[in-house]
Amino acid sequence: MDQDTANEVFEAARTATFRRTNLGLTASVTLGSYTYTVEAGGAFLACIDGRAGYGGTEHAFANATREQDDALRAAIAAQDAK
Repeated sequence: MDQDTANEVFEAARTATFRRTNLGLTASVTLGSYTYTVEAGGAFLACIDGRAGYGGTEHAFANATREQDDALRAAIAAQDAK
């Protein structure tokens, strides 16, 4: 996955609704013709772990930067506080 796309997905994830699963916090983020799965659980950096679109699901992985991870976790905490 190219860095520009990953950046857009992590930015969009800041307004997504995260749910608790056995993988930790996960959200679906739609961007263009794909729906990306974003995980933000545990002590590791948030990551994109796949995308679904026309033709099925494919593996597409990218780690968030420390700054993206911090911003994403702050947005999740703000959602939880409401």
